[in-house]
Amino acid sequence: MKLTARRCHDLEPTIFALPLLTHRLRWYATTTARLLLRRWQAAVLFFGLSAALGSSLLSNIATLAYPLLSLLAPHHDVLQRSLHLAALLAFAGLWAGMQRAQIEGGPFMAFLKSLPFTARQLRHVDVLVLVLANGPLLLLAIGAMAVTIGHHRPLVHTLLLGDVLVLALLVQVAVLEQRLASLQTLVLVAACVLLAASFGTRAALAIEVLVGACALVVLWRGPPPADPTARKRIQAPRIGRTGSGAGAVAHFAPLHLSLALLWRERRNELTGKTLTALAIAAGAWSLARIFEGDARSFPTIVIAQGVVVLIMSGMLRFLHLTHVDSASYFGALPLAPRWWRPFDLAVVAVCCLPLLAVLSIAAWNMGATTPGHAAASVASYLVLLAALSVPHLVTDRHAVVIGTIVTGLWIAATFVCLT
Repeated sequence: MKLTARRCHDLEPTIFALPLLTHRLRWYATTTARLLLRRWQAAVLFFGLSAALGSSLLSNIATLAYPLLSLLAPHHDVLQRSLHLAALLAFAGLWAGMQRAQIEGGPFMAFLKSLPFTARQLRHVDVLVLVLANGPLLLLAIGAMAVTIGHHRPLVHTLLLGDVLVLALLVQVAVLEQRLASLQTLVLVAACVLLAASFGTRAALAIEVLVGACALVVLWRGPPPADPTARKRIQAPRIGRTGSGAGAVAHFAPLHLSLALLWRERRNELTGKTLTALAIAAGAWSLARIFEGDARSFPTIVIAQGVVVLIMSGMLRFLHLTHVDSASYFGALPLAPRWWRPFDLAVVAVCCLPLLAVLSIAAWNMGATTPGHAAASVASYLVLLAALSVPHLVTDRHAVVIGTIVTGLWIAATFVCLT
């Protein structure tokens, strides 16, 4: 009887965790139904068009999975392959962070976490929900492994792609649990360097199996629980502190508030728009390199800069709505009406400036323009960002249409003046 009771007690948490998994999967499918549909529609459309052109299935998968298959290029050195691995893992972490609110299960999870679920059970559910959240990305990773098998490549190539898949899931779980501490980051960087250094050597097979096995164990079992006695107490800065830095903190308090709202309240939107802007910048840079710095290179960069500003200007609307929601609190303070607008504009401009500067420097480096024209392009699009703040803050329904028209005219004017 004692043995039977113990077995029932061991099986009860596993059976009890099934409703948790069902709720999490249903919540993610419901909140992202339209996005999931668009992803699979795009994949089906691509394969349909490729099949109409006579391409084989493996060639289509190889085209889509090029970022993964290019990791196996033999001419890459250790540094390039390490950076490639780190970029893939960072993209996986951003992908999970962008959908964090949908993956975590919604407000009802605050109640479910009060139930007697163990940390390992919650982690298992996170991993299973991430499999659904990755969607076509996971399919492309498996397709890339199928391409290596279909083209009769060495086994180490397939194992390396499998290690990337497991490490990506590990990064995503760490992002969800907010456990991506410095030690875990160092371990992931060491794994990337180890895999890159062993690629093409005799020890590649053993190292890839070892890294994959360790990553699987950590992914499924989770890290050891932290010792509460070893935690250090971090004292937050107080508002009423005195000293030489108090004036600087009070002077930059609105900027701190805008940054906090952007990072804590609108993190998903910021991540999505940043990824889109990075993809556009990378595509423009690739086209400019293909054009080899001729007369088509700088106009391509100019157009990409305008599109980047148009995309990032949407953050102004999100910040404005967040400030409006908190107007009942700030209304009691002696502040000017809509005092947050210049500070929100400054924060979004800081987000846009690195991409604009990198594109202009790339155009100048390849000889497509002069330093003066490159700097003028960046300044012009910062002024465009200020102009785009007006429709985003005045109207919601027509802001995208007005912003697109203004951006198109601004790109044309910049193109005429600088080329």
